[in-house]
Amino acid sequence: MHKWTLALAATALAGLAGCAQQPAADPAPVPSPTASARMSMVPNLTSDNPVVVEKEILDGELVPIMKYEPGVVADANTVVNTVPAPGTRVPAGTVVTIVVAGSPAAKLSAVVDADRETFVGLAKDRDGSWVVAVSATADLPKTLQRLKAVAGSAPYRVQTCERSWVELTRVQIELGRRDFLPGADKLAFSTGIDPIACAVLMTVQLSDGEIAELTARYRGALVVRRGDVRRD
Repeated sequence: MHKWTLALAATALAGLAGCAQQPAADPAPVPSPTASARMSMVPNLTSDNPVVVEKEILDGELVPIMKYEPGVVADANTVVNTVPAPGTRVPAGTVVTIVVAGSPAAKLSAVVDADRETFVGLAKDRDGSWVVAVSATADLPKTLQRLKAVAGSAPYRVQTCERSWVELTRVQIELGRRDFLPGADKLAFSTGIDPIACAVLMTVQLSDGEIAELTARYRGALVVRRGDVRRD
């Protein structure tokens, strides 16, 4: 195991201040669930495992957000409900809250995954330290205190993102419909939220012109990396 050196709070604050001085990106237009003509149904749960439920909701073109409830009488880390309830028809891109019994584990990755309204994501930087991406609307002093409590000896830095995890997930949902370019239904590609770029990272084989068109459309919310992806 790697032995991490203690990350000083001042380092995190300095990193945050440095990010705050950067000019804010003009937020990209993201799919609006209220304006979408597409409708989705909140899935009937086939599992009480939060990871499985999250995937089922994403597969239904909906945006899952975890909400842990320590006072719920149920086995810890099990899904007890969703809001809206299973079977409800809602516009595609709607946020569905997954109610989970107990509390997230007291470690950095678990805390980030459990609070997508505050955090955009977590990634390793080139120097091996963690990068914690935080939404620009988050309570930053409170968030820094939370991170300090769970980071342990792992070095990390914090950066703010103009777009939230929910907004970037809606971009992924839109791209997943495979109608972003002519012939996109035949393309092999992958997408994921890149916390360091504060954007969706798409790996795909496209021409320079097609990449320029896509990135211009999403105005900073999408980074395209040319590469081969195996299509299942």
